[in-house]
Amino acid sequence: MQIQSNQPTVTKNKDTTDGAISIETPMKALKKLYILFIPLGGIALAFGGPIAIAFGIVIGWAAAYITLQAISGIKLIKLNLKSYSFSHPLTDDHLYKQLLTTELHPDFKLEKGTWGVRFVFKNTTRHTIFIDHKKQSYSIVSKLTKKNLIKKRHNPGVTEYSYAFTAVPIIKQIIETAVVKHALSNEGKENTTIS
Repeated sequence: MQIQSNQPTVTKNKDTTDGAISIETPMKALKKLYILFIPLGGIALAFGGPIAIAFGIVIGWAAAYITLQAISGIKLIKLNLKSYSFSHPLTDDHLYKQLLTTELHPDFKLEKGTWGVRFVFKNTTRHTIFIDHKKQSYSIVSKLTKKNLIKKRHNPGVTEYSYAFTAVPIIKQIIETAVVKHALSNEGKENTTIS
């Protein structure tokens, strides 16, 4: 019996000549909330003089900031709750072994901890793969790393959602490649035992 520790096993990624993955900004259109809420706050308190106008501008900025964080949080929850189906049944160990043989982009690191397989994207977000064996599906749960929770205090929700929005499709493609490789290797083993 093997004792599992809470420390993840970090696997170095293979060097590739690809450039860095650029982060998409899906919340860019919603940043116009600042343009709307800041003047609205100033106008709402304009009857109180210049100090009230300044106070209204600060209230407008805070309202836009909180609204933007709430919207990005809701979008991140929806992205985290999505369930993707496997084309072939797979366990955490088999997935990890197949991912070890897959060539990863330098922006990704592969880890295996007690909770399953994780990808770390640009040392900023951690994407954990949760496998549901009954439904033959998996979900990708994205979170900022502990270090970046402190470092990226301004717009943490938007930052986390932007990184997840960029990384999840790439991770999904990597997992599908690993599932197909696993299915082909199992098929090859079955053919050799039959022969």
